[in-house]
Amino acid sequence: MVSRYRLWPGLLSLGVFLFCTASQAQKILHHDEVSIGGFYQFTSNASGNSITDTPTKSLGGEAAFSHSFLPLMGWQFSYDYTRFTEKYTDRPFGYQHNQHVFNGDYYLHVPAPVFRPYAMAGISAIVFSPSLNGGQNVSWQAAPGANFGAGVDIPLLTGNFGVQVQYRGLYYKAPDFGLAQLKTDSWRLTSQPTAGIYLRF
Repeated sequence: MVSRYRLWPGLLSLGVFLFCTASQAQKILHHDEVSIGGFYQFTSNASGNSITDTPTKSLGGEAAFSHSFLPLMGWQFSYDYTRFTEKYTDRPFGYQHNQHVFNGDYYLHVPAPVFRPYAMAGISAIVFSPSLNGGQNVSWQAAPGANFGAGVDIPLLTGNFGVQVQYRGLYYKAPDFGLAQLKTDSWRLTSQPTAGIYLRF
């Protein structure tokens, strides 16, 4: 059995290493924030070419990384995922797909004594990936979009950790999966009320 007196130098060295690593990470990630959240998504109908696309509502998740390069300004990269179904006029079945959204935003935050409100706007890359069982064997499709939103960070116990509540709007052209009979040529708005947690360094 190893003597406890022999363990102390090793434990002390490990503690010093972890403290230095955490301190170094905090320096590297200074002014940075990571967040995760879940959202409820609903999307407006898109109509055109005598076709109406009615998307179903869904739940999804978002992960984001933010960096402040000025006292009131910064940028953010985020990824959203959800799955829902497109229902087109005169089609006997829906087209279920996974939706992957990659967002790049500038954001403006307002310093406040308790809450930290912010607003953001940017561009998005949207990927519609039909599911194996409900996708009707159509091909995947990608589209550009514009996004905007606002939210608030609510600290818990310390200013570095808390709850985040936000709204994001996503504006883009409705998918047609490369099929003329599904092509509306119309743009639509997706809304994502989101709640999650954040960690600021």
